[in-house]
Amino acid sequence: MNCTGKILSFLLLSMCLTFLSITTNAQNQTFRGTVVDTSGSPILGASVFVKGTSFGTTSNSKGEFTISAPSNAILSVSFVGYKTREVSVGLGSPLKVILVPLNIALNSVVVVAYGTQQEKDITGAVSVVTSKQIAQRPIVNLGEALQGQAAGVDVVSNSGKPGAGLTIRVRGSSSISAGNDPLYVVDGIPMSDISTLDPNDIASMTVLKDAASAAIYGTRAANGVVVITTKKGIPGKNTINFSGYYGISSTTRMLPVLNANQYQAYANEQKGQTVVTDSMVRANNINWPGQVFQDGHQQSYQISFSGGNEKTQHYISLNYMDQVGIIKPANYNRLSGRVNVTTQAAKWLKLSTNTTITQSHTRDVTDNASVAREGVVLSALETPPTVPEFAPDGTIGINPLTGWENPLGAILGRYNKNLTDRLLSDVDAQVKIYKGLQFESRFGIDYGNFTDTYFLDPFLTSFGRQTEGQQSRTTTTNLTWLSEQLLSYKANWGKSSFSALAGWTAQDSHTLGTTISGSFLKPAFRFLSWDAMYQRDSIKQPGTTAVDDWALISYLGRISYSYDNKYLLQANIRQDQSSKFAPGNRSATFPSVSAGWRISQEKFMQNVSAISDLKLRASWGQNGNQGGIGSYSYLPLSNVNPVTGAVTAATIAPESLTWETTSQTDIGVDATLFNGILSFSGDYYFKKTKNVLINIPLPSQAGFSTAPVNAASMQNTGEEFLITSKNIDKHDLKWNTSLNISFNQNKITRIGEGIKFMNAYGGIYTRGNSIALVQGKGLGEFYGYIADGVDPQTGHQLYLTQKGTKTDNPLPSDRVLMGSAQPTFVYGLNNDVNYKRFTLTVFIEGSQGNKIFNAGRLEAEAMVNSANQSEAVINRWQKPGDITDMPGVSTNGSTNNSLISTRFLENGSYLRFKTITLSYEFDPKVLSGIGLRSATAYVSANNLFTVTKYKGFDPEVNSYGTPGNSNDDRNISLGVDNGAYPQSKMIIFGVNFNLK
Repeated sequence: MNCTGKILSFLLLSMCLTFLSITTNAQNQTFRGTVVDTSGSPILGASVFVKGTSFGTTSNSKGEFTISAPSNAILSVSFVGYKTREVSVGLGSPLKVILVPLNIALNSVVVVAYGTQQEKDITGAVSVVTSKQIAQRPIVNLGEALQGQAAGVDVVSNSGKPGAGLTIRVRGSSSISAGNDPLYVVDGIPMSDISTLDPNDIASMTVLKDAASAAIYGTRAANGVVVITTKKGIPGKNTINFSGYYGISSTTRMLPVLNANQYQAYANEQKGQTVVTDSMVRANNINWPGQVFQDGHQQSYQISFSGGNEKTQHYISLNYMDQVGIIKPANYNRLSGRVNVTTQAAKWLKLSTNTTITQSHTRDVTDNASVAREGVVLSALETPPTVPEFAPDGTIGINPLTGWENPLGAILGRYNKNLTDRLLSDVDAQVKIYKGLQFESRFGIDYGNFTDTYFLDPFLTSFGRQTEGQQSRTTTTNLTWLSEQLLSYKANWGKSSFSALAGWTAQDSHTLGTTISGSFLKPAFRFLSWDAMYQRDSIKQPGTTAVDDWALISYLGRISYSYDNKYLLQANIRQDQSSKFAPGNRSATFPSVSAGWRISQEKFMQNVSAISDLKLRASWGQNGNQGGIGSYSYLPLSNVNPVTGAVTAATIAPESLTWETTSQTDIGVDATLFNGILSFSGDYYFKKTKNVLINIPLPSQAGFSTAPVNAASMQNTGEEFLITSKNIDKHDLKWNTSLNISFNQNKITRIGEGIKFMNAYGGIYTRGNSIALVQGKGLGEFYGYIADGVDPQTGHQLYLTQKGTKTDNPLPSDRVLMGSAQPTFVYGLNNDVNYKRFTLTVFIEGSQGNKIFNAGRLEAEAMVNSANQSEAVINRWQKPGDITDMPGVSTNGSTNNSLISTRFLENGSYLRFKTITLSYEFDPKVLSGIGLRSATAYVSANNLFTVTKYKGFDPEVNSYGTPGNSNDDRNISLGVDNGAYPQSKMIIFGVNFNLK
């Protein structure tokens, strides 16, 4: 069967399962009751079912329910966030059912690797983000849900551009030249990209942080694993939900630049003659930052249908999201649909399917680039106000003193569009073989079709006119399939509980990419469609094709044992065989073991009423990392000239290439105090990684600049804490607080044989490299000069030498380590206050102790050419005797006043009010008359304000973190702001409806 046939088969099976529904009906006599929480407040929407049947109902706004059942029936009462209770109708009518919150009951079920586990029995280090936490923020990329919400997880936005990616690190970075991103497992399907998933469809995200909890994923678990579960239907609770919001966004701050008169004085001083005349100032005085930055918007709308009976449950959703950025033409929109169905086809057989289809469009604009390379942000800051928008002939206006175009060159002169179509689907069958013995078979696919289109106008921009236009299109298709066969067993005898899991998995990925490009387009073809252009003989470049394949076969096992709910033990093992390495290095085994001691269950703790639960945890294990390693990295590859047929070596690679291995030890404690009023969780971990992949420099006679080898080693140590408290819990007023804080210390313990220092990262335009790799230090170490004031006689920037003297012309040997881009700690603080029907949520997140190299400020204060400058240069040195910290202008083009130095290295710490939301829940009595079960309206402020000393647009920045950069840049070149598209603040208005 071909690829298309397989996909159609999956869709057909998913649709068939959607309409499977068998209901039965039986009744005897009527019983009434009320469902309340521990404070006596009624619970609206609790599910009440006759155990063993599909007969059920839900409680109303007063918590009341009426149900028909046999006189000896048992009722099962459940509600999200509460422990399910079973009560006998024989207790009489009316019944009063009190549901206990899960965080008190300690019986909440957490989705972990290959299954679920009660929270009280977990012996590894995990963090859980719930659907409620996700719904509190206007999230576009699902990874944002982890920011400030999960201890041990650091999330940084690479750019504020719509659809931009994130840098996510779980307990620090463990690699130099391979990948550092966590593995994502969505409904059992491992993947590396979750950007196309709709956050509204997510039920929970569980971060497996230590080696013990993640080791069962073997070669891909060294950077942590995020297990994602999508929403399912709830028996007896048929609902139609609609949610939508619309928000207006704007820049969080503006950086002031010189106006026309101020620029005239500067430019004439810099050139030493009158180059900007009064008439030029009168003709144009454009505030380019104000011209480029605009109000953006973001909107999202979702409708979902969920419910079912005891036999079959469904969840169906459709979502549209649109994000328009604060710098045009950047925008991102996504349309997605999901169908999840579970059915108990027989007493021994349970079938389920999860399918989502997504189409997303991204319109890009160049950022993270200097004005000379048409980076739109720096172009907005450095285009003189005297430069017109357009020249008389209709082309983009140019600064005549530098030859650089105004920001419209990046905005109007070119476009870069990305179209992504993606299908995720899986079918799962669970077969009960015998009491406690179950076989599970899963098959899933991840299919994507990606199209990148680039066009450079042949008329508007100078480079476009030089090349008579450029265009290219790359089309890539990827099909990854997964097959898993799992056998599990559970048994209880006396005070002992035992479970075991054994399985086999296979995953295969095939990618095919085709690129066609050309330039020197004939002007007559300018307004034709892209496809029509490619039919012309003006296209000179031959097309290229790339094929990529990799496969992974694995065997896994797990054993868990519990005695008297006090002594807990778990062991995991996984063996992987990967095609990414040479035949002799393809197999590796990863073991782990963890244990827990519930001290609160011991007799000597029975009289300690303040402690509801106290558990100590300890774990050790090994994980592997093959992320970011190419499918053929161990093979020497060649380039073939498509015209001449000449063959040249393309790569040099040792066949000894193998995976990185991380060993991790974790010690943790979990405590619940005062009957759930206060909860605490703390962990200490030590991670050591060997065989770290690094691109080692080679001598020039080798013919290659670098070669990848497993030569380095690295370690991470850290502490993380989570504290939750119920500050007030009264009938009308409730106030809950959650605080998490994470410390991590990253260190490179070995670079390579005879190598202890490499200064080859964090390139700054025309200035060199700003970051070094140093043995004994962490990733992201800034390397440059120590700036020490301005010479009042010459106006030159002074620097300290190695001898402690000052100079305006330092030697390369005078450079030193200046600070680290890695924070000392990151944190998140969440407060929820409920008063009657009002809810106020305040979410704060931040970073402390990290440095940022402000390369944008370097350009805006360099004063080496006729680009516009920051308003700060008004205080520049102008004559002998001036006392100032701003050097004078450079009239000879020398960059000595603006070298990579501590002058542009800034404090990157920040505290950000990420989300402030005020919501109101309408009275169900009022809503019942218009066909609604519930309704909520809210107003939310996102990124409302930030407390920081950083002088750039935004302290949450990582210019080299985008996926298009190399692993070396993404891992090492941290904390550089090279003119990144800034994040925006946003005011949102939204509603949620639940129809009857």
